[in-house]
Amino acid sequence: MPQWRETIKRAIPVALLHSLEQLRDRISAPAFEDTHLFEYEAVADSSLVPRLSMVMPSIDPAWAFGGVTTGIDIFLDLCHRTGAEPRFITEGKADRDVVGRRALKFGLTPEYVEDIGRPNRVVRMPVRATDLFLTYNWWTTLNIRPLLDAQMRLFGGSPRPFIYLIQDYEPSFYGFSSTHMLARLAIEQDRPCWGVFNSSQLHTFFAAQGHHLERTYVFEPKISQSLRPALDAGPTLKTKQILVYGRPTVPRNCFPAIEKGLRLWASRYPQFADWEVVSAGLAHNPIPIGPGRAVCSAGKLSLEAYADLLRTTAVGLSLMSSPHPSYPPLEMAHFGLLTITNKYANKDLSTAHDNFVSIPDIDGATIAAALAQACERFEANPDIGWQGQSHMQAYLDPAEWGFLPDLANDLRRVWKSAGAAVAI
Repeated sequence: MPQWRETIKRAIPVALLHSLEQLRDRISAPAFEDTHLFEYEAVADSSLVPRLSMVMPSIDPAWAFGGVTTGIDIFLDLCHRTGAEPRFITEGKADRDVVGRRALKFGLTPEYVEDIGRPNRVVRMPVRATDLFLTYNWWTTLNIRPLLDAQMRLFGGSPRPFIYLIQDYEPSFYGFSSTHMLARLAIEQDRPCWGVFNSSQLHTFFAAQGHHLERTYVFEPKISQSLRPALDAGPTLKTKQILVYGRPTVPRNCFPAIEKGLRLWASRYPQFADWEVVSAGLAHNPIPIGPGRAVCSAGKLSLEAYADLLRTTAVGLSLMSSPHPSYPPLEMAHFGLLTITNKYANKDLSTAHDNFVSIPDIDGATIAAALAQACERFEANPDIGWQGQSHMQAYLDPAEWGFLPDLANDLRRVWKSAGAAVAI
């Protein structure tokens, strides 16, 4: 605590200080779980048509990053393969266009979107004996517990598993706290859980934390089909520009470290003063990094604009305090950017692509030195990024994710044992 604050605090009468502390507690934000956890109330639905429900916090174009679109695609693909009736349950904004565009390629329609908003009440939800749920994150997983319990109470039979799409180690999003413990509870329930893991690195880390699920399915990230045409178009001229994955409000993307690294890079390596720095991800104000120099924010770009930026940029910087490899650095490296990212636990992308520089820490000086080296390499050979080779066969493979047929067959068996009325 700064000395002046300590001095003022000591001078305030004890009674007044106590009142001020009570006022602070009353106006402080509630615990995260208090605004995100609630209960569904099951309403019996006698239909025996198999149904798969995806429970998501929201479907919002402004937040439709790689993990959201991956989750929607997996869900729609499973419904297409099994013939199950699809249902989206969203607890926030529900943009049907986001779902509709992706549903069309599977021959599905997006009318099964139920937007319950951010409820301040118990939400009544129809439940069938043949309902299965795919959850997107820890609090949607905890929220459906009453539905799973009611399903057993109403229809009997064996407990139905829920499918948990695990795209990061969510307990680490929070410090040691009640929220941290509840995020762990989502993966430590006594209900049968089938985990679908986005990357082998994440699955290995998850297992190392001592978690055990009834079944696990693992897939490796793939390039977005929307970006593939731009990559297939081949090399183009790159400019002296650094692309930063900038999400200042998302702690795991380490934006404070990015700022420090860029300022040190600008001050210690004036020979790169003609390089521009642009940030993409979430909009923010320009950030000064030196006299007359700033990081300019492009915000959340359309896929077309993002692809063009990738194709014409020489160097990338994308940090992630997580065992998950993250989509932006994979996209940067494959689009010919010399890409600086960080190691974390068992994650090390240095062997995934020739263009990766996997730094051992995110100290500002480490970032600055890596940026300077990347700029120097590009100036010596402007084609160096396009010459880099990928060592991620699965990332570029247009074939389906290998786990989908197995998971679809396993779901069919569950529906059959629950008495599904139609062949699937």
